[in-house]
Amino acid sequence: MIRFFGLAVLLSLGPSALRAEMAETVYPALHAVVDVAADDVLNIRAAPDSLAEIIGALVPDQTGVEVIRVNKGWAQVNTGDATGYVSQRYLAREGGSDWYALTQPLSCFGTEPFWSLSLNADTGTALFTTPDTAKPRQDALGQTWPGAPWAPTAAIDLPDGLAVLRPADCSDGMSDLGYGIAIDLFLRSGDRQRLSGCCTLAPG
Repeated sequence: MIRFFGLAVLLSLGPSALRAEMAETVYPALHAVVDVAADDVLNIRAAPDSLAEIIGALVPDQTGVEVIRVNKGWAQVNTGDATGYVSQRYLAREGGSDWYALTQPLSCFGTEPFWSLSLNADTGTALFTTPDTAKPRQDALGQTWPGAPWAPTAAIDLPDGLAVLRPADCSDGMSDLGYGIAIDLFLRSGDRQRLSGCCTLAPG
């Protein structure tokens, strides 16, 4: 009954207010550091606790910080080879569409075998590499199927296959870094491999 009442309240706000409300919960997303003094830093801690070990820091004017998820006022971010936490109070979401709209650059990668896929929406190209490629292969993106707040899975048609992206806890399997987007590649050539990995919004 409570859930139904909450949904009814959101629907009563109208389409634009509903989109804004849902957008606040979409992660991962890029953020900028705010309200930190010029001579100070924003500490990244090993746990979502103000007394936890400091494992990194963000400078006062830093932008392009990928927030993987938020829980009880703490934002999960990557630093070095580990994931850490910063106070959400000092981060502001940057403008732009959500990742599943497929209008932002995405860097994807996986292991066994090692591979990488860079998706550039601005140029409409994809750069795909594997250990077997003599040089990175750049192709034009084909049809795209953007996601939506109620169905955030997205897909991109590539010359050699189909890329399907979805929100999920994702690990590269080699470090303690965490990611919020999982990807599956279904290749048409060779032995028609299915490759799995993670994607990041963080600028390279």
